[in-house]
Amino acid sequence: MHLLLVGAWPELANCLMGLPARVTLMQTPGTPHSPWPERQTTVDYTDTDEALRRAAELHAADPFDAVAGFRELSLPAVAVIAEGLGIPCVPGPTASLGHDKAAVRDLLAAGGCRTVRHRVCADPEELAGFVGEVGLPVVVKPASGAGSAGVHALKEPGDLAAAWAHTAAADQGALLAEEMLSGREFSVEVRSAAGAHEVVAVTEKHTTGAPHFVETGHVVPARLTAAERAAVADEAVLALKSVGHLDGPSHVEVMLTADGPAVIEINRRLGGDRIWELVQLATGRDMMRESLLDAVGAVDAVGAASAPAPHAARAAAIRFVQAPRETTAPEAPTDLDLGAEAPELVRLRLSLPDPGTPVRPMRSSHDRLGYLICVADTSDEADAAADRALARTLERLFPE
Repeated sequence: MHLLLVGAWPELANCLMGLPARVTLMQTPGTPHSPWPERQTTVDYTDTDEALRRAAELHAADPFDAVAGFRELSLPAVAVIAEGLGIPCVPGPTASLGHDKAAVRDLLAAGGCRTVRHRVCADPEELAGFVGEVGLPVVVKPASGAGSAGVHALKEPGDLAAAWAHTAAADQGALLAEEMLSGREFSVEVRSAAGAHEVVAVTEKHTTGAPHFVETGHVVPARLTAAERAAVADEAVLALKSVGHLDGPSHVEVMLTADGPAVIEINRRLGGDRIWELVQLATGRDMMRESLLDAVGAVDAVGAASAPAPHAARAAAIRFVQAPRETTAPEAPTDLDLGAEAPELVRLRLSLPDPGTPVRPMRSSHDRLGYLICVADTSDEADAAADRALARTLERLFPE
C-alpha cells in the first residue's frame, strides 16, 4: 500500500510512525521535515495544478494506491489528485468534497435534513431581497470560507451595508445569506469507512455570538441529555449520507434549536481547534491515527467503523486567548507558569505577535493569541478550570 498524504501538521506527521503502508508526504515550502514518511516532497498544494503535476510525476515512478488529506487547505488538492490519477481519496469520494456551501445546503434538504433557507447573493440589492423574503436576522458569510472569516449576523435593516462589506472583505468568493438559527452550538466528530458512520464524540462550543460567531472554546463531551445527544448525532450522520460522504473523518457543526437540530455546515476533515486532542484526552480515541489506518485499508486494526464508541472517561476543555480590548501585544512572558494555580492545566501555548502590534477581541480565528487546555473528571469541572486559567493568563498579559 502506497499512500500520498497531502499536508500534515506535526502531530499528524508523527502518527505515520509504524503505519502499515508506505507514505509519501506532500508539504508546503517551509514546513519542517518529518522523519516518518518514506518520502517527503515540497510543493504549494493550495495551487492544485502544481500539486497534481508533482503527484503525477511521483505516481509515474512509484504508483500511489490512494491519496488522503485531513486539513481544510489540503482537501481541494486531494480531490484534484484523486481525479487526475484515478485513485481513491480519503476523505471521499471526490464528489463529497465540494466547498460550495449553497450546493451543500441543497443536498442536505434533498437528503431529509432540516431545511435552512439560503441564497447566494451577487450584490447588496440581492441580499436586501433575500432579507425581505425571510425576514431578519440572517447570517452573511463566504460561500466557500473557513475559520469564521467574513461571517456577519445581520439583525437590523440599517446594518446591511456593514454586513456586506465585512463579508466581502474576506475575499473568499461569492456571498451566501442564510436564515439565522438560534440555540446551542455543537460539533459532531465522526469516523466513516466504506459508508459506515461512527459518532466518536459530540463537542460543545463557546462562541463570541453575534455578529461574527467566532469560536472561543470547546468542551468534550458536550453537556447534553441522552435524547439530545442522539438527536444531534443522528442529524449529523444524516447530513453525511445526504452529501455522499463515505470515507474519512468529518466535523459536522450543528445548532440545537427549540425545534430540534439543524446542520450549520459540514467539514470533511478532522475537527480543528485541537478538537481531535480534546477527544483523545476525554475518550482515549486517537482520531488522527484511526483516520490514517482507515486510509490505508487497515480498518480491522482498530475495529469496524460501525463499532460503538466508548463512554467518555474524562472531560477536556480548550479556551483561546484573545485580547480583552483594542490594545497592543505585550512582551511574551518567560515565567508564565500556572501549574500550582491550575492543576487541571495540560498545556498553555501563546502565539503573540511582535510587542506593540495592534491586537483586538476576536473577529475571526486569525485574532487568536494562543490557547490552553484543561482536563477534569466532568465537563463542568473542565470548563470551569479552563475559564479560571484563561482569566489568570489575561490578567498577566493585559493588566488593567
